[in-house]
Amino acid sequence: MIFKCFLFLHVLARVAFGRMRVCNEESERDMHPVLCSMVDKLIEDPHSVSLEIHDWAKRHNALVDVDYEEASIAVERLLRGTGGGGTPVVMAHGMGDSCFNDGMKGITKHISTLLGGNYATCIPTGDSQQEDTNNGYFLNMDASVEVFAQKVRSDPALANGFQAMGFSQGNNVIRGYIAKHNDPPVKTFISVNGVNAGEGAVPYCRPSTRRNLSFPSMCDLLMEQASRAAYTNYAQEHSFQANYWRDPRKSEFPTYQQYGQLAKWNNEGIGGVNETLKENWAKTDKFVWVLAKQDGMVWPKEGEQRGAPDPEDPFNKILPREETPWFKEDLFGLRTAEDAGKNMYESFDGDHLRFSMQDLEGW
Repeated sequence: MIFKCFLFLHVLARVAFGRMRVCNEESERDMHPVLCSMVDKLIEDPHSVSLEIHDWAKRHNALVDVDYEEASIAVERLLRGTGGGGTPVVMAHGMGDSCFNDGMKGITKHISTLLGGNYATCIPTGDSQQEDTNNGYFLNMDASVEVFAQKVRSDPALANGFQAMGFSQGNNVIRGYIAKHNDPPVKTFISVNGVNAGEGAVPYCRPSTRRNLSFPSMCDLLMEQASRAAYTNYAQEHSFQANYWRDPRKSEFPTYQQYGQLAKWNNEGIGGVNETLKENWAKTDKFVWVLAKQDGMVWPKEGEQRGAPDPEDPFNKILPREETPWFKEDLFGLRTAEDAGKNMYESFDGDHLRFSMQDLEGW
C-alpha cells in the first residue's frame, strides 16, 4: 500500500511538460526535480518516454482492455439508446492510451460499421502515436482542449454536431470542449469513469483533516507533497494530471482555487462565475455518467457521477451530487441539466475501465 502511494506521487511528480519549456530557473528544479529530469528525457528521447507511459498505463488498468468488436456492438446499442443513431461519433482516450493504438482504432472502426457506415473518429491531441501518448501527460488540459477543438472544427463531418464518448481522463478533454466551445455541439456525452470531480487523494491514502505536526502520518506527508507539486504555475502549465488535482481539505481549497485549471472549469476559481461555461453546457442534449463501483484509480469514485468530498470531513464523507456546491449553486449548469432530464447515471461492479460486455449492453 505504501509503495503504491509512493508510485502515484512519483507519477504525479514526473508529469509536467506541455510545451517543452525546460526548467531554466533553479527554483523550478528545486520544486520539481524529477519532473525537470523527465522533460530533459522527453526532449532527448520522446519515443522511449511514450513507451514507458503506455507500459505504466497498461499495468495500472488505465487503458480500455476489452475485445473491441464486442465492445463496439455494446457501444452501438448505447449510442442508439440516446437517440443519436445518425449522428457522428467522436472518441477520446484515457491516460497512456492513443487514438493510434489498435484498440482505439478497432473500436472506432467497428462502431462505424455497426451504425451502418456512420462516421466515427477518435480525435488525438498529437499527430502521431508517440506525441498523442506523451501529450496525455505533458500537455495541460486547456491546451489539450484547444487542440481537440481545432481538430473538430477542421473535420467537415462534424460540422452539425456529434456524440462524444470518453474513457477516464479523455472525459476531461470532452468536458472542457463542451464548457469552453461546444460549437459544433456535443449532442450526447457518454463519460466512462471520468475524472469529473478531480483527483482528491493519493490512492490508498486517507490523511487527517487537521494538521498534527506532532504525529504526522505518511499519508499526510504524501498529500502535502502532491499538492505542493501540483499547485504551482509551472505544473499547471505543463501537467494534465496536476490540472485536475483537487485537494478537498479546507486548508488547501484557496490554493486550488488560485491555481487549478479544474477550478476555473467548475466556476470554483477566483474571479467569479463565467456564465459562458453554463451557456455552453446547456447546448448538449444528454449526459451519461458511468461509475465503476470498485474504482481504485479515481478518488472519490463518486466524482465520476459528480459527487465530491464533504469539506467538513473530506476523507470520511462523500457528498452526493445533489449536495455539492456545484449542483446546489448550479455553478456550470449541472443542476439545469438535471432539471431538464438530461442526466443519466449508469454503473458497473468493477475497477477502473474494467467493465464487461454485459455492463455495456445494459447501459
